[in-house]
Amino acid sequence: MMICITIDRIALGVQSPVRLNTGRSYTSMLNSFITVNIMSYRLAIVEDNATARSSIRSHLLPMGLFTISSFSNGPELKSALKRQNFELIIMDFHLGEGKNGVEWIHQLRQSQFIRPSTGIVFITADRLPQTIGQIIDTQPDLLLIKPYSIASLTRGIEHYLTYRRFVSKVLHALDNDNLKGALSLVATVSTRKIPPKLKNDVQKLHARILFQSGRIKEAKAIYESVLVVSEKVLWAQWGKIKCEYLAGNWSDCKTALTDLLNNGLARDKAFEWLACLSFEQQAWSQAEFYLDHIKTSELSVPATRLKSLTYQKQEKIIEGIDLLQKKRDYNRSARDRFNDFTFELAEFYLSIAEEQPHTNRAESLQQSKKLIGIAGRNQGDHQQTQKKDYMLAYVASLEGDYDKAQQYLSQDHMDALLRTDASTLIVAAKTHNVLGNTEKAKELLAMAHEKNQFDDDMSAQTSNESVLTTTEKAMGMQEERALELNDTGMRMFIAKDYVRAMYYFYQAYQMSPHIHAFGLNLLQCMLESRHPAYRTYTVAFLLQRLSHNADSESNHKRLRQLRLQAEKDSDYFLAKATLDSGPGESAPAVASEPDSVQTGQ
Repeated sequence: MMICITIDRIALGVQSPVRLNTGRSYTSMLNSFITVNIMSYRLAIVEDNATARSSIRSHLLPMGLFTISSFSNGPELKSALKRQNFELIIMDFHLGEGKNGVEWIHQLRQSQFIRPSTGIVFITADRLPQTIGQIIDTQPDLLLIKPYSIASLTRGIEHYLTYRRFVSKVLHALDNDNLKGALSLVATVSTRKIPPKLKNDVQKLHARILFQSGRIKEAKAIYESVLVVSEKVLWAQWGKIKCEYLAGNWSDCKTALTDLLNNGLARDKAFEWLACLSFEQQAWSQAEFYLDHIKTSELSVPATRLKSLTYQKQEKIIEGIDLLQKKRDYNRSARDRFNDFTFELAEFYLSIAEEQPHTNRAESLQQSKKLIGIAGRNQGDHQQTQKKDYMLAYVASLEGDYDKAQQYLSQDHMDALLRTDASTLIVAAKTHNVLGNTEKAKELLAMAHEKNQFDDDMSAQTSNESVLTTTEKAMGMQEERALELNDTGMRMFIAKDYVRAMYYFYQAYQMSPHIHAFGLNLLQCMLESRHPAYRTYTVAFLLQRLSHNADSESNHKRLRQLRLQAEKDSDYFLAKATLDSGPGESAPAVASEPDSVQTGQ
């Protein structure tokens, strides 16, 4: 659900509450559809201006529906969320010199401080398309542009609460990690007579749960049905693109993103996603080209990290350091963001040290240690303190001071990993691996994969996936990891969850391209699910590549069967030999229906 006041309503796909001719308010009409008990909702106001905080509070109290808490910044809200949950958060975009509201919402969601059911209301006086686009990308329930009227605030919140009551059972299931139950409940709600003003809200929720459940085609169908009514609904456009991306339809995804480059609200995000596609295809210079279209000052932390990785892949080490240093300089007055970029630069120096002989590491490690000390100074945040200590432990391990590294790891807070981000888990795994704790390293990498899979920032996902792959290869774990991925893909394939199966077969083949059965498994899954292309590969490309590499008679036989299956519908499956910017011959390929669990060595 999303209501936006004073912005193009068609572009955002919203409908404001209105008063009906019956004389009854819109809210009271909708409430007649549901039996509810009046309750008090916990509401948080996050606004750095004390007068504005007080004004919002004074206007909401007469509604008699809220227990209201007020905060001046993100850290105060995070501290409160450790003790209680809020049903609704009103968040200002600009929060003084710290991170902005969008950055805080993203961070709090990723670290699971905000429940799935929590409503988000954004307020801002900034009308720049880049700002509005960032806010829309968080999928808020209400967006208010200052100056707004109290009537519009009240009306929007009444609409949100009506929607919340209408889907309360669905939201309760999401909060209890019952995704299957939530999907069943929202499907039931969708078959009922939905009040017209709630239709878009329910469709959006239904599509979101389908997407999270891996039912990508059904989610995409809902987004397309919304776009049939109005092709300018931005949340539906992004939803469809995310479906195309996850389904591996990268050619269609690229076309849709290119179409958004002329949309001021979505331009920067479109360039960022195009860079992700190019990065995944190992087209490093093309990824850099797309990211160059975003002003350096506007690059988010994940986008900056992705750009520094594109430099590193091209051995442009100085350019990577300069970029991260510029981002630090831009944000010297914003402590939270400054610390984030300082940690990123420290990690960049660590990656340089990893590639150097032991005798040449001292300078890079010294630079990293200095930056970690700056970023970790006077930290009261548990996650940041933990990140600092894992990075210092890794520095010590690379210096050969294993006792010091172990001292850092033995601290009580180092094993509290529920809210630890994927990049910190990777550093932790590297440290344990150097110290010989191989099983612990594997466990941490598995946790990092799981965390990364649910990160809704595509740049963060892409860069973490690259670092994970590099790390696993460096640890000599690629074949073991590839077998695990293939086994997971097999289970998904048997359950006819083809989109997820393709993802795991693809990753397995990326990890160990010499195991040709992984390529055959992907190819068969593509044919069964009628995907002529998946990510960087087409059916035609895989058939050609695997015909040169099949290493056993059983694999040759499987390949012949799959070729015949493709040729029966050659106009569909074999029309395109390669993607426009597909990988070179050094890139991986993937495989087929496992007669049993085929690993085919």
